[in-house]
Amino acid sequence: MTTYVDTSMLVKLIVAEAGTHAAYAVWGDALSLVAVSLIEVEAAAALAAAHRQGRLTLEAFHVAEHSLDDLVEQLDIIEVDVEVIERARKLAPHYALRGYDAVHLAAATLVGADVFTSADFALCEAAHQEGMLVANPLDR
Repeated sequence: MTTYVDTSMLVKLIVAEAGTHAAYAVWGDALSLVAVSLIEVEAAAALAAAHRQGRLTLEAFHVAEHSLDDLVEQLDIIEVDVEVIERARKLAPHYALRGYDAVHLAAATLVGADVFTSADFALCEAAHQEGMLVANPLDR
């Protein structure tokens, strides 16, 4: 089974927070992990925000950056191309999604992901409506 990973899920593997243990379980159970290339930018921004907010020390932030690199290497990356953009453009208004969330959902639908994992309840509901099983680490 192919599991699509969004940024909120990936960050839970790096920063200890609500849903971290469940995120590890989802990651470990997946046979194939896929994500859109923008996940690297979104995750780097989320880690920097955690550092600015005092949730990560400078040392922990640098460790987190390396962890991000290690995790991304385990993902099959889907590039953002015209097909992804066109699909996201249709999904965004249909499900009232933010831009990057629509890109995540579009990529997942186009690769035929069986499971969609995210800590975003609205995005999970949209993925469910698109026919995917949903694994929200905040539900476990």
